[in-house]
Amino acid sequence: MKKLITIFILGISMFCHAQESLRIITAGSAITEIVCALGEGSKIVASDKTSLYPDYIQKLPSIGYRSGINAEGILSLKPTIVIAEKNYVEEVVLQQLTTAGIALVVIDRKLNVEDTKKMILQIGKSLNRNDQAAKLVASIETNLKEAQQMLANKSTEPKVLCVYNRGTATISAAGAETFAEILKYTGAKNAIQNIDGYKPLNTESLIQANPDYILMLTSGLESLGGVDGVLKVQGVALTKAGKQKQIVSVDGLKLTNFGPRFGEAVKEVIILLHPELAAK
Repeated sequence: MKKLITIFILGISMFCHAQESLRIITAGSAITEIVCALGEGSKIVASDKTSLYPDYIQKLPSIGYRSGINAEGILSLKPTIVIAEKNYVEEVVLQQLTTAGIALVVIDRKLNVEDTKKMILQIGKSLNRNDQAAKLVASIETNLKEAQQMLANKSTEPKVLCVYNRGTATISAAGAETFAEILKYTGAKNAIQNIDGYKPLNTESLIQANPDYILMLTSGLESLGGVDGVLKVQGVALTKAGKQKQIVSVDGLKLTNFGPRFGEAVKEVIILLHPELAAK
């Protein structure tokens, strides 16, 4: 894979002179959002099923989701470049694309601000949008600086349970390497420590953790019927978050993408978890 990536990153420089003929396919919602924020959204000809922002992307053809993505479907759309999240598209498919002569950029995405900035700059370089990428990075840095200034006046360090769910069928606590990583930038801490990824929400662990807040994706909160629906989940009503109805949410992609809106997401979460700062 490393050899494959190196070959096609080197090939990008020859490719970028024909900017007006770009036909981009993206695989991964954060990548799609970045390409659009760089001003190249109009050149995306297709994306994957997770790419729902900006809204107009939803009107484009879909290449599918993870293992359902195949080279034939991509090639039929005649892309000049494919930008994909690492491990999102199967390697055999990537090999088929390179054999077909498609320029390929594979992004190793990690959920922290430094990797977010690196990802933006890498995509900017691949699309000959270096100046725009630098401006996006500067915007994130400005927002994070403002976030730290806000936190200078905080009076609490709340314990937060980050929950990912799809209705009542799947309700999980979020740990390391998930959107819960945003808590590191918001003057809060994860109520349930020492878990990686997403783990099924355990009633006993929930009650023992006794979070001050429950942070959810807005779509997840809505799928449970709002705050009242969350209170019906076993154990929630026995926690401080449940008793005080401190159940909050942020738009799912804004919260989970760690993309161009990351700094904005941090400030939004800060206000939700530190309401004492809202009036300042």
